[in-house]
Order: sequence, then structure tokens, then C-alpha cells
Amino acid sequence: MLLDLREKIRSSKPIKYGIITVISVPFVLVGVGSYFSGGAAAPVAEVNGTAISRQQLDQAYQQQRSQLARMFGGRVPEGFASEPLLREQALQQLVTQNVIESEVAEQQFAIGDATLARAIREQTNFQVDGQFNSDAYQAQLRASGMTVPEFEQSYRDNTAIGQFQSGISETAFVLPQEAERLADLGRQVRTVDAVRFNFEEANAVAEVSDEDVVAYFEEQKGNYLFPERAKIQYIELDSSIVASEIEISDTQAQSYYDDNRGRYIAPERREASHILLESGNGSEDEQVEQLNQIRERVLAGESFADLASEFSDDIGSANSGGSLGFITPGAMVPEFEDAVSALSEIGDISEPVISDFGVHLIKLDSITAESGQAFDEVKSDIIATMQQDEADREFFDLRDLLSELSFDNPGSLEPAADATGLEIKTSDWLGDNSADSGPVLSSPAVMAAAFGPDVLEDENNSDIISIDNRHIVVLRVAEYEEERPQTLEEVREDVVDALKAERTAEQLLELADAALEKFKLGESSSVVAEGSDLAEAFESEVIGRQSTVFDRNAIARIFALPRPDATPAFARVTLANGDELAVSLKSVEIPAAVAPVDASTETLVEADSETPLETAIETQVDTLADTDALVSEADVLPPVAGVVEAGANPRLGALEFEALLENLRTKADVEISNTPATSGY
Repeated sequence: MLLDLREKIRSSKPIKYGIITVISVPFVLVGVGSYFSGGAAAPVAEVNGTAISRQQLDQAYQQQRSQLARMFGGRVPEGFASEPLLREQALQQLVTQNVIESEVAEQQFAIGDATLARAIREQTNFQVDGQFNSDAYQAQLRASGMTVPEFEQSYRDNTAIGQFQSGISETAFVLPQEAERLADLGRQVRTVDAVRFNFEEANAVAEVSDEDVVAYFEEQKGNYLFPERAKIQYIELDSSIVASEIEISDTQAQSYYDDNRGRYIAPERREASHILLESGNGSEDEQVEQLNQIRERVLAGESFADLASEFSDDIGSANSGGSLGFITPGAMVPEFEDAVSALSEIGDISEPVISDFGVHLIKLDSITAESGQAFDEVKSDIIATMQQDEADREFFDLRDLLSELSFDNPGSLEPAADATGLEIKTSDWLGDNSADSGPVLSSPAVMAAAFGPDVLEDENNSDIISIDNRHIVVLRVAEYEEERPQTLEEVREDVVDALKAERTAEQLLELADAALEKFKLGESSSVVAEGSDLAEAFESEVIGRQSTVFDRNAIARIFALPRPDATPAFARVTLANGDELAVSLKSVEIPAAVAPVDASTETLVEADSETPLETAIETQVDTLADTDALVSEADVLPPVAGVVEAGANPRLGALEFEALLENLRTKADVEISNTPATSGY
């Protein structure tokens, strides 16, 4: 009985659609999510009461990975591929975006309908031959998966945010006294004694015992894990692959060429002039006779243009000697076009031609021959176009079938494969450390789906996943291994390296602290460094803001020290390569102002001096904090050698906008949920 009922439902569209309607009503009223989760999914974060959904986070994470993949030529390097880190960055971007949107809404920034329409019409990707094209607009939005209302609302929001940002970043300025002060800071140099302790040399001679390695591994074993991994089965549908398998004959290609000749061949063009005697200004026979007389005068040598100006009733062309320019097919009455086509030589004059407008005398002014590409020149392109057109039609049919059958049979891909004729492929192990293998297995969307709860835990087929334009996959997990610990033997080399690095860092910290104590006792760099093979002394080293003696972190720390009075100022800095630097700041000076660039030699010269200034003078000021210290790396002044002009300053504007964002984020009510979507933050 149940089998009979099922067959009756499957064979009857009214019954089938009636059941679908009944089922759809509560879904619309209550929401499909409540049927599976008991209510709406909890947001991963809230910003000023606005929720950020898990779907938004997943999408932002995938965009983050895709952007990194494009930056690195299609593959995300291992050091950048950490999912927790990328998800954290994606979440923070969403939080910042929501903070901005909240402020923009509160400040009532908006874009009107007329401005929106004008801005969209000016987008070149929505234009054909330089003009806005509605079909191109609709096609672009469909390709990107957006509706017109969604796109226009997004455009409004982004434009309002742009107004808000430009109102700050484009209006920042520097007062003359500030510019002078910043210029002084830009030229400032500092003299230091310093001792640098070399990490690489210390690490090379560091020794650790087996007992130390075992003990360190036991303490840190939670950090030595094989990541979770999975093998997936997947069906791939790529219109470019479908296209390559479609055969197009030469006859079919020739027919396409003939049917679309206008794409490849520019037709012959003819330019003509005429003298028109309009209907109603005398009898038709009299007009024909008059034009025959004018024709004889032209053949006798008189100017057609002069006679057109004298006799033609067509005011628009009479003033230009009767010239009509190029005759576009369909623009003139058939009798006129036939007469122009019948003229064979430039300068030929037609017999009088009768039309609904009157009687014409026509002169052929020029002929532009037919031009373009012959069939053989475009044959391969035509075949590729026909293959792709056919493939696109097949693609959408196969996509619908693949989507339907993979959803109706969530526990297997075989029904979808059998119906579509597409192959079920199986990957090798995929995980954080797996090698990328083509656009499918390196896709962030594929990785997210494979390790998502619906596919991994519930063992369902995935939804259709878009890899690229007209390139999709559907997948399921074939095998899965949880995160598991590594043995000491598998990671011994890594453990030894980590332990040696930790011991070396501790050793250099002790050496640097001891050096600082000696500096405080008044000893020189050479004395402080004496007796240590790891130490390098710097005696009375003059440091500018762009100095490369030490790395940027050390330079910034040196310029953040207070101006020394009776005694030097001291600091210990860890350099980017692990070296430790002990510093004694002895003095702070501002060199004389710099004269303009000498255009003939393109060198900078010190005022009242013939000595070229070195790169220490070529400074960019960051941001002014205390009297003598900078605390940020952001450029807020133009890189003018020793000279800072007052006035509007885009770099300062950018810095001020960043500071505003930080302030808005600090004041915003931000709550991040502890959910699986945000785990690992």
C-alpha cells in the first residue's frame, strides 16, 4: 500500500506540489532552522546588538583564504594556513565592519537614489560600447550570485562608509608650528653605546641532554600533534572540461560564422550626398525634369555641393553641400539605399530617385570596402565558443541534477554519479599540512565543508560548492582521523631545536641584563663586550630614524627613550632574529636644517655646507608622542628630506581614521561567543 501511495505521489504533479505547499507553510512561518536545531543558530559574535552569524564568519574566512591563495599564486603557504588564525582575523574584520556600519548609521550617512543610479551607470563592467547596458548589469550580478536589491543595498552601504572615511582621512592637516616641530623630530639623531649578543652563534654551540629533551617533550607534548585529516570522495563538474569533450564540425563552425557574420566582418560602407526636391513643391514630373537639368550641370563640371546648397529642400544637408555622411543600412528609405548601392564609382551621379519624401539626385562620395576576419582566421575561436556555449547549457542541466540527487541521497554519491555520468574521485589525506593538489582540493570552501559538522559528523553529502565560475563539486568524507599525538621519535629534531632556542634566549637575556648593569656603572661598550665571543660592541653610534644598523624594532625603541639628562637612558631590545641588544642612550641632537635639493646634481646638501647628507637625513616622521619620542611606525608626513610642509596630509588622515576605528572598537559593545565556530581563538 505504501509503495502504491509513493508511486501515485511521484506520478502526480498536483499531489506532489500540494504536499510541498503544505510543508512549506510552517517553514516560512517558523524557519527551517528550528526544525533541525530547535531555534535560530547562536551568533558567533554581537556588535552593539547586531549579530554576526556563523555563516558570515565562514564566508569571511573563505574569502580570507582565497585572497591569500591569489597572493601566493594559488597556494597558501603552510605558515599562513592556520585555520584558527585566519578565522580570528576574519572575525575581527567582521567586528570592525559592524562597528563602522553602526557609527555610519548613527551619523546618518546615506546615498540618494539619483546618486546611486549615476554611480552604477558609470561602472565600466556594466557598460557595452561605453554605454550602460541593463542586460550586462543583470548578467554580472547573476554571475556573482547577487540580486539587484542586494547589490544596490550593498553599494549604498559601502558608499556611505566611504563618505564617512573620506570625511576624516581627506581633511587632516598639519599646522605650521606642528610641521616645524615634526620636521625637527624627523631630523633628530641619537648617539648610543650598545652591545649586541648573537643568537645564531650562541644557538650553534648550545647543548641539551637526552634527559632534557625527554622532559621538555613531556611538558610540551600537547603542542606536538598530527592535525585531524580526512579523505574525501567528490564529484566535480567543470564546464571547461565538458566543453573540451564536445565535438564541433567544420560545417557547424561555418554555419555559425555565416549566421554571425557581423561579428567578424565589417560590411562595405558608402558615403553619399543628395539634392532633394520635396513632395508638394511642384509636380513629380517637373521635379524629375529639374533634377535631370541639375545632373547635366554637374556632369558638365559644376559643383554638386554648390548646387545642393542652392536647390535642395533638405535644410539639414543643404548647408553642408548635400552630404549625408555614411549611409547606415535601414536609415534611409529602400529606394534611396538601392540607388546608392547601384552607383559603382566615387563621384557617380544617379538618375532622379522618387521616394515618399520627394525626388532625389544622389552622388556617391566614398566607398569603404568590406573588411574583417576570414573564416579560417577565426575558425578555432568559433569552435571554442560553440563548445563553451553547448557546455554551459549542459552544465546547468547537470548541476541541477547533481544538486537534486546528492541531496535526495545524502549517504552516497553513486546515484548522482550514475545519473550524470560524472566520475566519483577520491582524494589523498587532506588537512592543515596536506599538499595542495589543484583548485578543488586547495579550495577553502572544500576544506570548510569537509570538516564541517553536516558532512563530517552527520556523514551527509555536502551542498554544491562553487570552486570558480561554472566549476562546482559535491563531496562526502570517505575516511577521517582525529587529531592525534606525535611520538618523541617523530618530532625529536623539532624538540631539540625548540629546547636549544629557549635555552639560548634565556642565556642572551642574562648577558644583556648584565651588560645593562655595566652600562649603568659607566663602562664603555668595548669594556662591556670584552671577554664574550657572542658580543659585538657599538661605540658612540649615531642613529637616525632610517638607520639600518639595527632593525626597525630596535630603532623605534631607541627613539622612544626619554632624552638623557645627567645620566644616560637604558633599554634592552630583542631583535627580530633573536639577538639581544643592550643600549645606553648618551645624547639627542637635531642637525641643522636642510637646503633644497640641487636639481643639477640631485644631491641633498646641508645648509652652509658642501657635505652631502647621507640617508640619516632622508627621514619620514611617524607620529608625535612625547617631546622626543615616537611610538608608532605609521607614516604621517611626506618623505621630504628634512622639510615638512604644513597643510592637508593624506597619510596623517589615514592614521587618524585608524585611531578613530580603534576608539570606536574600544567603546563598542562586543561579545564573542564561545562556540565551535569560534573555537581556537
